Order: sequence, then structure tokens, then C-alpha cells
Amino acid sequence: MALPSKPKYGELSWTSFSGLVAALLPLPIVLLWKALTHLFSRTPKSLRRRLGDHALLYIASNSNLQQMKYLLGTTSGTYERWSKAARASMEVDELGGDAKLLWIGPKSLDRVILVLHGGGYLLPAPDYIFAFYRYIQVELEKRDMPVGIALLQYSLAPFATFPTPLNQLRLATEFLLASGVSCDRLQLSGDSAGGNLAFQFVSHILHPSSTLPEIKIPAPIRGICAISPWVSMSADSPSWMENDGKDTLLRKSSAEWGRIVRNGFPEEHDSFAEPGKAPSFWFQGIGEVVGNILITAGEDEGLRDDIVGFAEELKRHAHSGAVELVVQEGGLHEDPFLDFFAGEKRVGSLTTRIVDWFAVGFT
Repeated sequence: MALPSKPKYGELSWTSFSGLVAALLPLPIVLLWKALTHLFSRTPKSLRRRLGDHALLYIASNSNLQQMKYLLGTTSGTYERWSKAARASMEVDELGGDAKLLWIGPKSLDRVILVLHGGGYLLPAPDYIFAFYRYIQVELEKRDMPVGIALLQYSLAPFATFPTPLNQLRLATEFLLASGVSCDRLQLSGDSAGGNLAFQFVSHILHPSSTLPEIKIPAPIRGICAISPWVSMSADSPSWMENDGKDTLLRKSSAEWGRIVRNGFPEEHDSFAEPGKAPSFWFQGIGEVVGNILITAGEDEGLRDDIVGFAEELKRHAHSGAVELVVQEGGLHEDPFLDFFAGEKRVGSLTTRIVDWFAVGFT
């Protein structure tokens, strides 16, 4: 298990850098203690996975936003390092407007998954998200279903505010459609803030915002996979009280990041910012935008109640059976990714379910 790759530490002041080093020094001792207590636990999780979860929780609890950005580096830098380490091909499409498509593994335009990474719109993509989607790609190839997977590098807050990421998603969608990708062979996959962005895409088609050009699609796209989507930024639901300190995403972090990001949204775009709090009519007609939707949550994640409520609302407006909600037993925020952070040799059942869902969508 490796911590996220680091860029040059010049991005941090000496005080902040030394504070980060001091905060992380006890981590090996903390993990050793967790390894010893694992012998007496009844959790179905492996030791490797438990250590990975605790490492992420410890880092999140003992570093501030700027320090976390330092640990993660940049999306482009992480993509390059991961691709070299994984011996995966690299191809980048420049979209303009500071947006890029980073292709994970072989580029293909027959079937495409467009990935929208999370991180509260504030943090870049970590290396394990690339590993997760490369796994998805390989598993689909085993089913004689080659797929191109492209991660959208979008501009981050607070320097870029709404509607910049949505406009960059518009550019990515137009690029793919112009390149010959058909709507019924295009699926979006977003985690956390990326899931939020996917539903901004839906909102803008149903209720075009005057702040950017319309998104025009000739037919509904095939699907949206939303992994632990950030549908509410207030962090005040009962599941936050229940799971804070258990989940790898802390309530204080989600609330702080929500305040930062929420400040960039004009009041008239409240439903773009927090789709889980949109009026009951907001997603009427969603079946004309997207065919199928998979929404996942973890039983032990803070966002659970918000995600479940949002999924039930979507079911009211989508075609029958089009929206599927999976609440993973014992799962945490973005749980499928955590196996790849920990370097697990066997993936969890939710990852397998996601592979199956993509395969059905492309059949």
C-alpha cells in the first residue's frame, strides 16, 4: 500500500510542510496497533483493507486542505506516474478551456466511459481511481467488450467556480460525440463531487442555465454510474452523526468543502449545487436524458441518507427500473476505490456489480 505520490514540496510553506511531516510521523505506529487489534476483530475486511481505511482516515484527520492537495499533486502528474508504473498507454485530448481527457489504457471510441473524479471540486484525482477504472476496462475486455475510458481533468475550486466544471463536461461530451461516439455507447461515471457534476449535466439539459451554452444530445446517453455522489453539501443528515469518524470522509471536511464550493453557486442554481435538495419536479423527464442510472452508497458512510433519499426521488421520475440503488453492507465513502488504495488482490462485491452494470449498458 502506497500513499499518494507527492509533487515538489515547494507548494507548501515550510511551516505547513513541517507540520504535515510531524502529523504523519505516528502513522506507522497507528497502523501497527490496528494490525494487532485486527487479530481480535470480527470484521470481514482483510488486514490490508483495514490498514488502508485507517491510513486514509488518519491522513484526513491530521491534514488540512492545502496539505492534502500537496500529498495528491496534480491530476495530470498522477496520470503520468500511474500510467508509467502500470505500463499503460497514455493519450491526452486537449478540449480547450483548461480541460483535458486523460485516456486510461487503450483509447477506443466504440464504447466510452467518461469519468468524473471526486474530491469536493477541490482535490485532484488520486492514483487509485486510475487503477480502479483500468480494472473495469480489463474486466470488460474479458467479456469481449473493449471500452475506452477517459477521465475528465477539470478546473478545481476555489480558483474555478460554477459553471466552469460543467462547461468543461459540456466540451468533453461535444468532443466525444463529434468524434463518432454514439449516445447509446456513452456512459458517465462520477464519484462524490464527480457524481454531483454528472447530475449537473442532467440539470442543465432539463433546465438550461443562461451561464453557459446548452448541452445538446441527439438521444439519451446510455447511463450514469454515481458512486457515493455528493448530493448534499450540508453534512447534517442522521447518517453523518452515525458514521462520522468511521467513514474515511469526515463530516467537518465535507461541511467545510461544501461551504467553499457552495459560495461559488448563484442562488438560482441551488438545484445544480445540491441535487438532493432540488424541488420535486426538478428531474421530471430524466428518462429523455439518460437511460439507466446506478447509484451506490456505503452503509457506514456519512452521505448515506442523502444518497438514498436522492435515489428514491429519481425513481419517481425515471422509467420503471431505470434507477438502481445499491447500499453496500459495511461500505464507506467511495468504497470500491478503497480496495485499490490498499492494494487488495480481491475486489469487493460492489466493484463486481459495477462491472456487470456497465456490461449490461453496453450490450
